[in-house]
Amino acid sequence: MHNENIVLQAKVFLYHLNKSNTENGLRKDEALTLRQVNENTKSEIERDYNPTMMTKIDPGSMEAFSYSVLKNLGSQPKLQLATSSIERTAGANYLVAFSQSG
Repeated sequence: MHNENIVLQAKVFLYHLNKSNTENGLRKDEALTLRQVNENTKSEIERDYNPTMMTKIDPGSMEAFSYSVLKNLGSQPKLQLATSSIERTAGANYLVAFSQSG
């Protein structure tokens, strides 16, 4: 049951990320960076990049959630990643998506 909840949360995160990209007019060639961060780094990213999309995750579920997001990205043709991985931080409690070119 816990894994099904993580998969659902990942799909909801990707839905909102797609919606945010459409609303903010990101170009098709504009790549996103996904990063696991703590509260301080989240605030820095929010200040330096716009738009940002984030979700708070229990640190114990972060790896499973991140894996599920990457796995489901294949069904999201409008989303392009700068790299095929998520930058990881020990003890992170947020997954943040942002465009470094914006």
